[in-house]
Amino acid sequence: MRRMPWSDPRARAMPAALVIPLALAGCAGLWAPSSARPDSAAPTPTFTAACPVVEDQPMPTDCALYDGEFSMRQNDAYRQRRDLTDAEQDDLEPRRKAAQEALADVPAADLSTVTVTRSLEDAGFDERQITAHESNIDDLTVVNVIISVPGGCLVGSATEGGAEVDTAGQIADGGCVTAPGH
Repeated sequence: MRRMPWSDPRARAMPAALVIPLALAGCAGLWAPSSARPDSAAPTPTFTAACPVVEDQPMPTDCALYDGEFSMRQNDAYRQRRDLTDAEQDDLEPRRKAAQEALADVPAADLSTVTVTRSLEDAGFDERQITAHESNIDDLTVVNVIISVPGGCLVGSATEGGAEVDTAGQIADGGCVTAPGH
């Protein structure tokens, strides 16, 4: 009876005897000390700190350099308002005039966030769209307002001397007002 090669125990042992040493030889470089390893790329430096770029100063080699001024500008980018197109400004103009007239109608003796908000509501603006903040500077009351309207923002102020409202685009975060704490 003729035996098949894979049924012979000696034939099965031979591939294992060849494969195991070859596999270990291929992995030997992983466990060999660095001096026994073949030439490899020079190690990359490990930075220990981040250092700001300072004009006309030598740059240290043990730290990652960064431009702090650029980072601060990027940090404030979410507050930047987009520019309105001429068509958008034209669309906002009737609402801007209505807001300015409403602010101008607030009596100087009664100037406050409550009266300004009420006057803007009477002019057709929704209370939820109005953000008003009152400041007192050397006996002068100033109420700053931001009104979110479809297509943009109305930004203005009312003082005892009058009122001014301008149109503006939304901020990069969306909406007209930055989040509290920003």
